[in-house]
Amino acid sequence: MMSAHIVLTTLALALVAGPLGCFVVWRRMAYFGDGLAHSALLGVAIGLVIGVSHQIGMMLIAVLFALTLIWLRAKRVLATDTLLGILAHAALSLGLVAMMLLGAGEAEVHDYLLGSLDKLTPELAAWVIGGCGLSLGLLLRFWPGLILMTTSEELAHAEGVPIMRYEFALMVLMGVVVAAAIQMVGILLITSLLIIPASSARLFARSPEAMAVSGSLLASLAMLLGLPLAQNFALATGPVIVCVSVALFILLLAARLLHRPQVS
Repeated sequence: MMSAHIVLTTLALALVAGPLGCFVVWRRMAYFGDGLAHSALLGVAIGLVIGVSHQIGMMLIAVLFALTLIWLRAKRVLATDTLLGILAHAALSLGLVAMMLLGAGEAEVHDYLLGSLDKLTPELAAWVIGGCGLSLGLLLRFWPGLILMTTSEELAHAEGVPIMRYEFALMVLMGVVVAAAIQMVGILLITSLLIIPASSARLFARSPEAMAVSGSLLASLAMLLGLPLAQNFALATGPVIVCVSVALFILLLAARLLHRPQVS
């Protein structure tokens, strides 16, 4: 039986993962999400060094990661995917080395990589729920401009939407969700929490809002089914949640293909 603070944290993460995941899919930010997640372990190490919580350390690194990517991309030195690959693997390697130098055990690093509920205290859950609530509120506040920017950057620019500012805001919000969800899903699989439910919702949704709501519901279902399974079989939470998400995607994809109108 899951405790109340775990259930509430799960629902908070799922609610914000739906609409944010839509923008990850629409704007093809999956590779950025992976890079951001890989940098999280370095954020944990930074938090240990400067004496702040792991979540604050991960947020600091997330902002630095986003700023570095934007700056390097503006210099047009390398392609964006190449820059992401360099930054992601550099951050992950530095994080692993830093954690080992700080005396972290293999079990602790494993929990960060694949997810664990052992350290999800009610106090930490309250911070995670608050961060998710703030992120969801900001997404709803800037939803029209974000949709316009995603549909047509030229039109958004003509309407006065600050595209660079909105893009950076999306990156920071992804950093918040990554920092919040790592305890459950893990660094290596966190991006799947954003991509798979949103992609599943896209199979049937007929509007951006419907896709966002459906994505949240599917993320909730995957996490509420995956967490008890992981606990019952003593497995890492992240891989189990992802397996449930993939199973839901396959079921919806099969239903979509079966109900596709036949061309005569």
